[in-house]
Amino acid sequence: MLKWFLTRALDANRKALGGVEMDWAYRLRDVAPWQLLRFSLIKTVEGPRRITPPSVYHAAGLAAAMVEDCGPCVQIHVNLALKDSVDAHSLEALLRRDFARCEAEAALAFQFGDAVARGEDASELRDQIAARWGERGVIELSFTIATARFYPAVKRGMGYARACEKIKIGSTETYAHKAA
Repeated sequence: MLKWFLTRALDANRKALGGVEMDWAYRLRDVAPWQLLRFSLIKTVEGPRRITPPSVYHAAGLAAAMVEDCGPCVQIHVNLALKDSVDAHSLEALLRRDFARCEAEAALAFQFGDAVARGEDASELRDQIAARWGERGVIELSFTIATARFYPAVKRGMGYARACEKIKIGSTETYAHKAA
């Protein structure tokens, strides 16, 4: 019964995420279904976006995912951002790290997500974010950064890491530019 429920949930989730590859999740269902059930609660820990604008929220998570992965997890972040009406051209600019071509607030959030995910000093960026959205905004972005890193870590640990793949933004394809 649990496996049936998890299969339905995974199928629905895969569709909602834009049809991305989820072999790792089906494997987790087959080998450790209770772990998959607990794993699914990570988004509950993150909570919904309430403080920051969609472009800011998704830019921070996208940057953190790019630190860990340049394939399916990045594609998921792009797909979710598009569903949340984030501008496709801005997303493409973020993927290329062309901050002059995207909204300044999204660039700030992306740089914050990147620095935090890399374990670098992000105090100046954090101060700028706090000045715009308060401490609750900083916390909201911190949680999306943390959860964005969680998924690729589990996949990599299970042996499902992927080489860089093209990221689709509508009808456009591009590569995510990882920082050196």
